[in-house]
Parts: sequence; C-alpha cells; structure tokens
Amino acid sequence: MKKEQTNSLLNKYYKGDSTQNEEAVLKGQILEDNLDSPELDAFGYYAEEGSIPADLEEDIFNTIRNKEKQRKRITRSLFSITSIAASIVIVLSVYLDSRNKKYQELENSFFVMEQAMYQVSETIHPQEQEEMLVLWVDDEMEIIIN
Repeated sequence: MKKEQTNSLLNKYYKGDSTQNEEAVLKGQILEDNLDSPELDAFGYYAEEGSIPADLEEDIFNTIRNKEKQRKRITRSLFSITSIAASIVIVLSVYLDSRNKKYQELENSFFVMEQAMYQVSETIHPQEQEEMLVLWVDDEMEIIIN
C-alpha cells in the first residue's frame, strides 16, 4: 500500500497538482525507501531544506555600513591629499614668482648700470674715427674706403 501511495503522490507531483504537505510526505517516503531511482537523486539533492540564517539581515546591514565607512574614509583621504597638493602648488607658485621678480629686478639694475657705464665711457673717450674698409694694401699704395 505504501508503494501505491508513493506512486499516486509521484503522479500528482509530476502533474504539478501536489500540495506542499504531499510533497513533504513523498520526499520522506522516497528518502526512507532509499531505492536507486531518479526521484531519490532529486529529493536527496534537496534533502536539506534551505533556511535563511537568523542574522542574515544584520550581516547585510553591517556590510553596508562597513562599505559606507570605507567609502567615507577613502573620500576623506582623497580630500586630504588633494588639499596638500593644492597647498604645495600655491607655495611653489609664490616662491617661483618671488624668485622671478628678484631676477627681473637684478636684470633691470644691471641694464641701468650698463647704460650709465656707456654714457660715462662716451664722455671720457673722444669719438673714434668711423670704421674704414681696407680694400688693398701694397708697399707703395693703400686703398681705403670710408
């Protein structure tokens, strides 16, 4: 009779007409009989019913919180690095600008001194003759163009 009941439940199961209680009974009978059949393989595979761990929700929320904290930590680190880099660029710009101004002032001072020295030398030395172009020089004759 047990065999007939099992066959009847199997027929309902394969048609899709069985209830959850009937499927549980069928599963118990097939696993109890332990005969080599395709149903044993199928029900044996699903022998342990899946259950949701009690602390699953808490684990998910903890993981989300940890990821959020990690993201905030990375954001703060990037902000700090960016701030430091910007500060370095500003300090370097100010330093290079002041150095450039210093060199420009030295160059201007040198140019002023050069002009002054030129004017002093012009007043001390008489005006030299204009350059002459020598075309030909011989023992007896020189050809010069002014």
